Amino acid sequence: PKNLKIPNWIRQLRIYTIRDFISKISNTQYVALSMLEAPVLGFILSFIIRYVENPKDKIYIFRVNENIHIFIFMSLIVALFLGLMVSAEEIIKDRKILKRESFLNLSRSSYLISKIVILFVISALQALLFVVVANSILEIKGMYFAYWLALFSTAAFANMLGLNVSASFNSAVTIYIIIPLLMIPMMIMSGAMFSFDKMNSKISRLDKVPALAEFMVTKWTYEALMVHQFKDNKFTKEFYDLEKIESESDFKMVYWLPEMRNRLDDIREEYKEKQKIVDNIDAINVIRNEIIKETAIVDSVKFKAVLGKVKPSSAGRNSRRVEELPNTFDGDPEKITPASYNPEIGDEIEEYLNRREKFYSRLFALAVNMKDAKINYYVENRPEVYKRFRDQYFNEGISDIVKKVYESNKILEYRDELVQHYDPIYQDPVVKGKFDFRSHFFSPKKYFFGKYFDTYNFNIAFVWILTFILYVTLYFDLLSKTMSLSDRLKRKK
Repeated sequence: PKNLKIPNWIRQLRIYTIRDFISKISNTQYVALSMLEAPVLGFILSFIIRYVENPKDKIYIFRVNENIHIFIFMSLIVALFLGLMVSAEEIIKDRKILKRESFLNLSRSSYLISKIVILFVISALQALLFVVVANSILEIKGMYFAYWLALFSTAAFANMLGLNVSASFNSAVTIYIIIPLLMIPMMIMSGAMFSFDKMNSKISRLDKVPALAEFMVTKWTYEALMVHQFKDNKFTKEFYDLEKIESESDFKMVYWLPEMRNRLDDIREEYKEKQKIVDNIDAINVIRNEIIKETAIVDSVKFKAVLGKVKPSSAGRNSRRVEELPNTFDGDPEKITPASYNPEIGDEIEEYLNRREKFYSRLFALAVNMKDAKINYYVENRPEVYKRFRDQYFNEGISDIVKKVYESNKILEYRDELVQHYDPIYQDPVVKGKFDFRSHFFSPKKYFFGKYFDTYNFNIAFVWILTFILYVTLYFDLLSKTMSLSDRLKRKK
């Protein structure tokens, strides 16, 4: 007969949490180091990289500090490191207690969640202290919550990763040997140290982030903070939509249209000589794929969204002329193949490209005029506000990185498509399916299931999905079972 009443799940969670909390606060050294480590690291990092352009003036200006992108990357590494360190021994140190209590058949989830709650509270406090100190010294204004959430999300993922490691190895020494093996790939594949398109061609691709990087939490949070810092600061917000249209139009006129026309000229020349297409099959495939992509873009809708924020008188007659230009291909783009090509199709392609050139030239001129009008208004009427906001919120170093201003190859052919290789912050992702959430690095928004989401919000949500997956692997002890699988197979043999 039973002579022991097992507490229910909630009571078990409460007992586990209180026990773990008392165990931690009784160790004053642990509490002191946990709470001081983050602000001290934040102070050291931000103090060292607080760059003053003119030593004579000794005036710090956020706009010209070229180290902010390094600060973002290092902040995430600090969060990752602290998250792993506070969680790496959490389960392994409880093994004797767990073994003693195993006969009670207590709830594993209540034990794990009690650990997670305590660790998440510690990581949240560490992230808060780090951000308050570091962002204040570097004068990163209006971004406290965004930085805190990104650092906390990174640390929470690290907490779950540390718990998985703690539950799978039987030695603390082994765990601390494993930590560099976990951190270094996340540093390499974050996109901060090495450009994704400059990596080994076996793992990289030009149009999207490598598949391996999609599993690295640092890639998601680094991209989120970089995009958010550039696009959503109080200064750039005023001009971003117009700059996006300006960048898209400029790319089409300066790089895309000449590339398309060069390929069309080669195709026409070959057809004139041979009456068929043999040597320029790739060129005709590129033209077909690009026209299909281009006709899927509803330019007038995007343009109206921006015009809606500006007074009608500012847009002028040009706006209506831009919207009236046809955006579709007259024939069926799918019929542009090496076998079906003829001079009539070539003429249709040329006419389509001419219409696109007119469309983008007018769109570019209108966007530039509207942006200049906005800037001139501030410069003439509120020059001090314009200069102060630009110095305090806009950062030139981050702008150079998310625009890839030093990239020499502006357009490249990849898998029978033309890939824009600069200004990624102004490029919308190329969608190839309802669930195709992958995009190029520094994309301003992400696509999923028929909708677009802001990059910062999407990336942070994805980090928490990865964190939940790690909880599932922890609950079912999948890492430990996978590692012991080979031993079990040897015993069976």
